[in-house]
Amino acid sequence: MEELSPEPRYRLVGAHIRRQSIWHIAIVLVVIWVAQNYIRTWKRLRHIPSAHITAPFSYYWLGRTTYSGRQYWVLRDLHAKHGPLVRIGPNEVLTDDPNVLRTVSSTRSNYARSDWYHAGRFNPYRDNLFTIIDPGAHKKAKARSMAAYNGRDTGGLEGIIDEQVKIFIDVIRNRYVVASPGNGQPLLDLVAITSYFTMDVITRMGFGKAVGYLEDEKDHYDFLGTVDELWPRMSTVADVPWIRKFLFSPFVLKFVGPKTSDTKGFGALMGFAAEWVGRRFSAPDGGHKDFLASFRPNFPFHASLMAKGFTEEECQSEGLFLLLAGSESTANAMRSILVHTMSSPTVYNRLVAEIQNAVRAENVSYPITLDQARRLPYLQAIIYEGLRMRPPILGLFPKIVPLDESPIFHEKLLPPGTAVCMNMSSMLQSTALFGADADVFRPERFTEADEETRRQMELDVEMVFGYGGWVCAGKNIAMMDIAKVVFEMFRLFDLQLVKPFEPCDNIGYGVFMDKGLKVRVSAKM
Repeated sequence: MEELSPEPRYRLVGAHIRRQSIWHIAIVLVVIWVAQNYIRTWKRLRHIPSAHITAPFSYYWLGRTTYSGRQYWVLRDLHAKHGPLVRIGPNEVLTDDPNVLRTVSSTRSNYARSDWYHAGRFNPYRDNLFTIIDPGAHKKAKARSMAAYNGRDTGGLEGIIDEQVKIFIDVIRNRYVVASPGNGQPLLDLVAITSYFTMDVITRMGFGKAVGYLEDEKDHYDFLGTVDELWPRMSTVADVPWIRKFLFSPFVLKFVGPKTSDTKGFGALMGFAAEWVGRRFSAPDGGHKDFLASFRPNFPFHASLMAKGFTEEECQSEGLFLLLAGSESTANAMRSILVHTMSSPTVYNRLVAEIQNAVRAENVSYPITLDQARRLPYLQAIIYEGLRMRPPILGLFPKIVPLDESPIFHEKLLPPGTAVCMNMSSMLQSTALFGADADVFRPERFTEADEETRRQMELDVEMVFGYGGWVCAGKNIAMMDIAKVVFEMFRLFDLQLVKPFEPCDNIGYGVFMDKGLKVRVSAKM
């Protein structure tokens, strides 16, 4: 066989070497490009202490911490080690300073929400009040719906809540009160009953009719169970931008996005909202005084929308967010207040004494009104202290430094585009704000303080509902729910934790997910 001449052989070897060289050069260029990006990312906020060695370069630490369910406890302790500003991601700076948080959330500031909020699109195809990030657009959207949240268009919101409070109390009295010791009366699952209550309040307000979670003691549509399964993913998606952008991209939604016909996941939740909103849109209003009547007034008797009229799709999106965010956050707040009070005999007895005095003086109705509850100082102190000890909703809630600003906080400059994140877990345990015993449940800190100090502490606690133009639209409804349930539970029943050493298992995602919180209930003598 004839051999190749030396010249062609050398040409083949030379071509192979050139191809290898091209790949080597390409790899080197990619490495240089990646290194430059990492250096540029690190350099922007290099003067801010980092929570972890990887935080300046990637979202590995933040994503891992969030998905673990321990983010609340991890973030709570960060500032003691690193100071008031901590870098938790390539572009994220965390703070527990309420003055900084008020500055970035003020109605006069130009700080917009970051696209972190887009993870709150529980219907991923449409914004809701929570996910609108532009301050001007959010202000207009909030103005459209506030008449529903403040009760101007929805009639007596307090009366609607009272209906559900009475059902709540009747269910406990008739099914869980211990008639005599050792009679085998079932234990009350405080997680389920508070979640059922808030779901019925919101469906009654939102759709004109309570679904019946309380009376049936059933998770209708498996709504709560589905939400429990989704919280770990929702929270992690919110905190890791590249995952969030990928999953909410038009391409991904087009091919694998949720549908109302799905039996699990977001699609199932969307189907729930679509069904209940659809019922109202397919029939005459019938004199309903609820959120939907406010969102789309006079429908269907007028073909065109009025100035603030919402479309059916907008009502579905708003209704779904209302259910997800409003029900679990309020139920969490109730459980925190009830469990902390049950765990402290001194607090328990003092609250019961205040309640009994108010009842004897005939200063309260049944159920108690919000105005009456506000006149009971120790009840208010317990509510604020319970909210302080465990915030009802968790998250970073970042605001973006405007392009034309470079603020200096704690002698450190934050460049435009930086995401300033809220650390409520640390702020609410601050000894500077709440005293040396800030880690202790002690409602007396509110009753013993002078008027100015007490009010400042209350304002600091109320930041769990947001601040300024971004404050939660349903704040007053949540406070009404909480005051009524807490008062009536301790007015009518004696409550005992079944497992006092470890009342329940819990982890924290968007909310605290409690499991196994059992209570023994007996009637007041």
